[in-house]
Amino acid sequence: MKKYFFLFISIFLLSCASKKQQSFSVLCPEMLFSKDHRIYIATEEGSLTLDNISYRAEINNYKSPSECFMINNKIETTLSILFIITPDKAKLADIIIPYYIALLDDQKNIVNIQYYKATGTLKKNDDKSFYVETEIRTTQNVTIPAQDMGIDLNKKLLLGFMLSQDKLKILN
Repeated sequence: MKKYFFLFISIFLLSCASKKQQSFSVLCPEMLFSKDHRIYIATEEGSLTLDNISYRAEINNYKSPSECFMINNKIETTLSILFIITPDKAKLADIIIPYYIALLDDQKNIVNIQYYKATGTLKKNDDKSFYVETEIRTTQNVTIPAQDMGIDLNKKLLLGFMLSQDKLKILN
């Protein structure tokens, strides 16, 4: 019986001594789409050319709350992103779309950048003979260290695809 009593007292004392997370709402940074990184292309071949593009992905839309939360000196929000995937010469249904979310200062310099990936499966037409345009939605929890925000809460978030130099050349 004494063991249970000491266990109960220990848990009670530890729970009283721990710090509570303080949270409050702040305005979320404005979201922008990257002009140069808004379209993603991929191939199932060894090297990418204009003739062997498997699929194209485009950032179509996003949804974010107007308020973010400041928790433990970090700004947190949830971002829902809609990608539209257009198959060209896709042979495989599974796709991976790498993207980034960057925090920009008022001079458009990157202060913080975080990398993510969305995964999905291309849909087929009714008779299952070829792939059709597919929507992929992903929800991402975004955490920004408050020191990166500084006192300037007018910073912006930039959303774009991670593209290699080869992919940039083909897209331009």
